[in-house]
Amino acid sequence: MTGPETLPVPLRRNRSFRILWTGQFVAQFGPGMGAVAYPLILLDSGGTPALVGTVTFALGVAAIAARLPGGAAADRFDRRALMIGAQGSRALAMGFLVLVLVVVGDSTLLLWAVVAVALVDVVGHEGYRFAERAALRHIVPPSQLSAAVGQNEARNQIASILGPVAGGWLMAVSRVLPFGAAAAGHAVAAIGLVFVRERLQGPREPAASVEGPRHRRWTEAFSWIGERPPLQVLLLAGAAPNLVINGVMLTVVMVGADAGVGSAAIGAVLGTVGLGGICGALGASALLRRFSPRTLVLVTLWVLPLTVVAAIPLVDHWSVVFPLAVAVAMAPLLSIILGTYQLLTTPDRLQARVGSACTFISGVVAPLGPLVAGFGVQYTGTPLLFSGFALLLLGVAALVTALPATRELTSFPRQPDRPAGKSSDEAPPSAKEAP
Repeated sequence: MTGPETLPVPLRRNRSFRILWTGQFVAQFGPGMGAVAYPLILLDSGGTPALVGTVTFALGVAAIAARLPGGAAADRFDRRALMIGAQGSRALAMGFLVLVLVVVGDSTLLLWAVVAVALVDVVGHEGYRFAERAALRHIVPPSQLSAAVGQNEARNQIASILGPVAGGWLMAVSRVLPFGAAAAGHAVAAIGLVFVRERLQGPREPAASVEGPRHRRWTEAFSWIGERPPLQVLLLAGAAPNLVINGVMLTVVMVGADAGVGSAAIGAVLGTVGLGGICGALGASALLRRFSPRTLVLVTLWVLPLTVVAAIPLVDHWSVVFPLAVAVAMAPLLSIILGTYQLLTTPDRLQARVGSACTFISGVVAPLGPLVAGFGVQYTGTPLLFSGFALLLLGVAALVTALPATRELTSFPRQPDRPAGKSSDEAPPSAKEAP
């Protein structure tokens, strides 16, 4: 019986949430393994650190370019079909790279195949993520959204640990294995979506009544964000850490490779750093119950530059994992606060578009991190590179602290719980409530 005292089913018993979580967890191994495998294949084939940084930059730009179309597609078309298509295309691309590695071996064709497959991988990831994010409100009630976003972030962090470790060890055995494993993971994620029962979006009005001019569909999400200063603050707070952490992680890979450190050891270092991300993601829900979003955002922004400075003398030693683990532990707080605020305040018809616009804005500078890191390692050295990263973070921390809208982030907007499967715009019949 459903009534005022009905409690939502715990996330651990929410079948559809578990299917989405598990499928994407397996699929996330691909990017994790690629963080080690792609740079090492490029370097082994005669590429320079500047080339690796440039390729990584180009892939980041492609990912950002795919975000707005991906969000618009997830609001316009069937989200389940989009997610299945995205994971299926990534599985096929990884299978193609396995074939090239087996048949062709080292050649110019291999370099182009790596770049092409990595491009399909990042674009497919962007196509999937916004459909999944927008679908979350249809399988999880509002009171559990921050916990669900935190568990999804923890999932990504766990995969970011195990992925590089697995990628390093598999690369040490055979260059084919990381990509074969990635293909299998994407296939599993695609198949799992077939078993999610809920409708993953609310009913849509006829196209002629809601779309208007084509450019309106692209700008509506940005207009919506522009009317909400607290959301703008959260976007600003997340942009610089994205740039810096991407640059720092690639620096660790390149410096380790230059020092003759094996792929397994580099993967182990990245995986160990990722432990901090798991701790931060899993602890975010508890921290948000004790502290305001404003407090957590400001503490994170002021501590991050200290961790980068602490990493300067340690970058060529395994002990660099300690300051970087602290940085990676704090960064998920910014993503979880942004994701929860956006999900709670956005109408369903705009969910994916606003989600993709938020990720576009907060991540638009992220590709500059690997680009700056590649040229910095080659031409200026790590100390100067990391000092510049720290100064950037300090400037953002000071700006966010001074902005009046930051003071509005004392709590999240409140919404009453409703059965999973219902949106804030409409309430289609679906229930996942425990008596």
